[in-house]
Amino acid sequence: MRVLIIAAVLMLAFGIIYGALRERIGCRSLVFKALATFMAVFLGMYGAIRFGGMTGTLVSFGLVLCMAADVALELDFVKGILLFGLAHICFITAFNRLARPEWYTVAGAAAVYLLLFLIFKNDMKTLGSLKTAAVIYMAVLCYMAASAVTLFAAFTTVASGMAAAGAVCFVISDGIIAYRTTRGKTQFCYGAAILLLYYSAVYLFGAALFTGL
Repeated sequence: MRVLIIAAVLMLAFGIIYGALRERIGCRSLVFKALATFMAVFLGMYGAIRFGGMTGTLVSFGLVLCMAADVALELDFVKGILLFGLAHICFITAFNRLARPEWYTVAGAAAVYLLLFLIFKNDMKTLGSLKTAAVIYMAVLCYMAASAVTLFAAFTTVASGMAAAGAVCFVISDGIIAYRTTRGKTQFCYGAAILLLYYSAVYLFGAALFTGL
């Protein structure tokens, strides 16, 4: 428990430092953004080594990809999306290894995807060349979240609950990113909400492994 608390405090501290320095020092602030995500990577790798198994390895690798995507997203948006997409594929593979997909997995993913499509259908034209990547990424994201919720439904453990909660945070965070990007929202509250939800997502994934997913 102490390790989880320390990791959470450090993640919050690094995230705040990144947010405070982003406008001042530009790309150099990405070090702190990556360090914040590294706290989740540390928890995940610790759990993967402690408990063993391919599931821990896959989720840990997915978290490493998220850390890389954190940096890439600021330098090349498309590469960042690609890395996050690969991370979600790792998460999907891991969750499906533990709990096979059910009918409600596909139905849930489709329902969330349809909801997002209805919200953003009039904004698709503003994405230009990013439209295809965004459509595919959101499909992968929705299925990842549905797989995590299916895992929780199958086991109802603290670890599986963390994974499900983290997946939901991922969807909401990316939904806010899409809303801010397509609607031109620049207020501080949007950026703060995105970082809080994103770091909560990766932290919960790492903590799930740490506690024995």
